[in-house]
Amino acid sequence: MSYSFSELSHLYNENKFFELTSSPEGLYFLKLRSLGRNKYYLRLYEKAKIPTTDSKQKENELLETLFNHQINSEIIDDVINEIYIEERQKYQAKEEDLLTELYKLQSFDWGGIHQNDINKYLVDNYIKKITNYDILIDKINGEILNSVRNFVLNSWYNTWTSLIIENIFKDHQRVLPTVGNIKQVDFFIDDIPFDLKVTYFPKHFIIAKRVEMGITKEGTELSDLKKAAKKYGIPLGKNLNNDDQLLNLKSAFDVSTNQEIKEFYNKFSNLIPCLINECIQQPRDLLRSLYKEQGSQRFDASNRLYLILIDTNSLEDSWKIKSDCILLKTSIDNYLDQRIFNKDELLLTWSVKNNEYQSYADVLFVLK
Repeated sequence: MSYSFSELSHLYNENKFFELTSSPEGLYFLKLRSLGRNKYYLRLYEKAKIPTTDSKQKENELLETLFNHQINSEIIDDVINEIYIEERQKYQAKEEDLLTELYKLQSFDWGGIHQNDINKYLVDNYIKKITNYDILIDKINGEILNSVRNFVLNSWYNTWTSLIIENIFKDHQRVLPTVGNIKQVDFFIDDIPFDLKVTYFPKHFIIAKRVEMGITKEGTELSDLKKAAKKYGIPLGKNLNNDDQLLNLKSAFDVSTNQEIKEFYNKFSNLIPCLINECIQQPRDLLRSLYKEQGSQRFDASNRLYLILIDTNSLEDSWKIKSDCILLKTSIDNYLDQRIFNKDELLLTWSVKNNEYQSYADVLFVLK
């Protein structure tokens, strides 16, 4: 099926990335669209020797003209790479100083606020719940300031480490970077556009597998350990949040010399390493789960390359790998040097609420 420019623009606006990726016209459109700024479009005009009489044309008009001229893809790639190298050199000199600052973050605690729900969190937990002014002031000076502080620090860390990781991919000779404003595409690998998602081994997947395997009804590590702690007479600890209580219980079980407790905890501890190894060997179920469990506010069916960071000694410390540039660069470069991208193998079919979707998806596990 052949698409016109207006049809491709409609597919793009409707987030129909599978349709775009599956057609030569769609890929050509996305590559042009990835320039995404007037000055970059005009630079391609100049390189392709396309005359223009109005430098103040709107971006979409410039894009349509470029599309209709059917410029050789090699010329487009050259312009994109030239722009990326120029912009990258401005930033690269500051990267070492940035890493030094990122290393200063010693803990990763969202303080009850997760990702982009800060307004909902404050409304639900304070604004609509508290009627006493003095109590609200105390909460602001204590809980709220601490939670907001943690939220800002974690968001800051995620923003800059994600940029560093994205640039490791873009620096590789096999990757065509994006340089302008384009949604849900960070780069192209072998003419496949990917949205890079940096994340950790997902708790929801562990819970689902635990339930599926009949290990637990509740599904969580914490609930299982609390139940076992009561059985074996291990103190639960007081006034701890869930994360701290989980760490406390793991430590208590780990140091126990009781044979029955040791046997239980060995079996308990081996589940996650086995599950991780299984996913590394056969990752498609995990990928489907990651697509299905994405938040409703950011829901899309874009082509995704998941980078999953795993500290094998402590999943809770996996966030630190985001600033381990030596490990990340080695793993990413090896992946890009060796991975063969076959669309049939990358094709992923998944469904949410009886709606079926298709995407091209892959995953790179980085283990420490």
